[in-house]
Amino acid sequence: MNKRYLLLAGIIIALGVGILFMPAKDTAKQPKPELLLAAIDDPSRFLSTDDITDRLVKKNPALILIDVRPESQFKAFSIPGAINIPSDSLLSASALEILNQKEMDKVFYSNADVTSDQAWIICKRLGLQRIYVMQGGVNRWFSTIVKAEKPAETATTKALELYQFRIAACQHFFGSPEMAAKTETVAAKKTVNVVKKSSGGKSGGGC
Repeated sequence: MNKRYLLLAGIIIALGVGILFMPAKDTAKQPKPELLLAAIDDPSRFLSTDDITDRLVKKNPALILIDVRPESQFKAFSIPGAINIPSDSLLSASALEILNQKEMDKVFYSNADVTSDQAWIICKRLGLQRIYVMQGGVNRWFSTIVKAEKPAETATTKALELYQFRIAACQHFFGSPEMAAKTETVAAKKTVNVVKKSSGGKSGGGC
């Protein structure tokens, strides 16, 4: 099925959910429909897994990485440093207290993009600022960071440097290739709880 069709379907669902559950007092803050559609089409609302990983490794204080999947999935496997706000809890008082922090970048992710897109739209309709989606979600983070593929020897310097960064980041989060392999195996069964390691890894080894 066409990905754009799926995205539009997700947008319609998200808008419907927002209309049903959005507090009446907040409707005045909602952006005009044409501005919302323009924001949806703006690629700058997406951040890459590499951008997010770099900020996590550097412990960027302005980042709040938000896992919008159900709590059971978050406990099974989550990106180190993320917090869990399930999509059906976005309008709760505790969630809005976090989301209303104007000086912070709030970045949503789910397994792929649909649920995080819905969360982004709901928050955008509330007039919240500095909200983003980590493109590709957990699936892409896992494939790019945990299972980084070594480029060909003829690859550009930029591609080789990106690979070295991903390897170093993997070691930073998991500590060793063995731990990463174990995490990969258990995560496939949805029973792992990832714990961020304090020791940084060297970029020369595999992970």
